[in-house]
Parts: sequence; C-alpha cells; structure tokens
Amino acid sequence: MTDWNPAPEGNGAGCRIVDLPRITDPRGNLTFIEGGSQIPFDVARVYYLYDVPGGESRGGHAHQQLEQLIIAAAGSFDVIVDDGTETARFHLNRSYYGLYVPRLTWRELGNFSSGSVCLVLASQPYEEADYHREYDGFLAARAVADGAAG
Repeated sequence: MTDWNPAPEGNGAGCRIVDLPRITDPRGNLTFIEGGSQIPFDVARVYYLYDVPGGESRGGHAHQQLEQLIIAAAGSFDVIVDDGTETARFHLNRSYYGLYVPRLTWRELGNFSSGSVCLVLASQPYEEADYHREYDGFLAARAVADGAAG
C-alpha cells in the first residue's frame, strides 16, 4: 500500500481524484485498478449503480470503516462529500478518474446522466453495522474519531 499517490488536484473534504492508468489502443482503451497501488486498500467488494431515474439520488450515508473508490464507468454524475467540517462536489465523467472516499465521509450521488453507470470499489464486504444513515449520528461518530486522533 505504499505506492498509492493520488493526483493532487481535485481534493476536498478528505477525498481525492485518482488518475487511473490508461492503455490506449485503436481497438479500444483499457483502464485497470490494483488495490494498494492505485488505491490505498485491497478491494473486497464491487458493485454498480445504473438506471437511476432522472432527479433521483443515491448514497446519503457514511461508513465507519469502509473506504471506496467511485468511478463513472459510463455517463456522468455528481458526488457531494462532507467530512463534518468541509463539503465538496465532484463531477465524475471519465472512466479513468476515480474519487477516493475515506472512512467517516458522508456522500450523496446525484445529477445522473441518462445511461450512466457508477462503479464502486469497496474495502470491505457489505456490513449494515458499518453504515451511518442519519447525518447527526455521522457527525457524532466523526467527533469521537477526531477527538481520538487529536
């Protein structure tokens, strides 16, 4: 995990845009992701969102331990992240850029274009107990974590 070096631009609320490797070819392009190299965690789960109706949003939660890389595999969408003190908006529209979202970061996804696919790589298997689904509960958990770190 020592090789991870995110792009310095596009940082906000503890999140970072990660420029993923691209292999271009006249037959089609290829991008790959290796845990511990392009991202600071080993991938334990992969899922994707698609056919999100116009005007709908996803997310609206934070994770106690889980880290994620969010990628617009097709189309585009916005990710609003909040670390309890700072909020940032990222517009994802390239399959070779991922948004690294660390633990204890509130996220909301919206403004999905028609045909968009949101690919998510997660550091842990699904565990409902890891979710903070109420914003006030997230802020309390963040305050405890920040107090323990400080």
